[in-house]
Amino acid sequence: MLDKIMDLVKDQALEAITNNAGVPADKREAAVETTTSSILDGFKDQLTPGNITNLVGLFGGNSNASNALTSSIQSSVVSALAQKVGLDKNVANGIASTVIPAIMGLISKKNNDPNDSFDLGDILQSALGGGNDSKEKKGGGGLLDMIGGLFGGGK
Repeated sequence: MLDKIMDLVKDQALEAITNNAGVPADKREAAVETTTSSILDGFKDQLTPGNITNLVGLFGGNSNASNALTSSIQSSVVSALAQKVGLDKNVANGIASTVIPAIMGLISKKNNDPNDSFDLGDILQSALGGGNDSKEKKGGGGLLDMIGGLFGGGK
């Protein structure tokens, strides 16, 4: 399931970087990979038991939660693009400020669409070590089931 988020991130990063004249052609692939990995690492860093409310708010449209979390992730992306790829910080910030809100919107939209098989609860459970997508493996109670319930797990 994490591959679905990775694909969303990569698609958005590719579009933003390809359309950005400030990114030299020879650095585009590295910029896409760096942006993708930095955003995914940023999400993983936010997956802590004390941060569940903010994550729920983030994908539920709560702008306060969104601002705090996206600022942290955006800062990481900008630093990584500047340090690892050698992009100007203004160019890196432009990429991050385009890609991150787009991804948040897509994830929220997909998660809230009952006709979409995308299930953020399953993804979070997987990321937190809650096993695979098998419904039989869920149901032990505790934090992982709570997370799944908050994000509509078991659609």
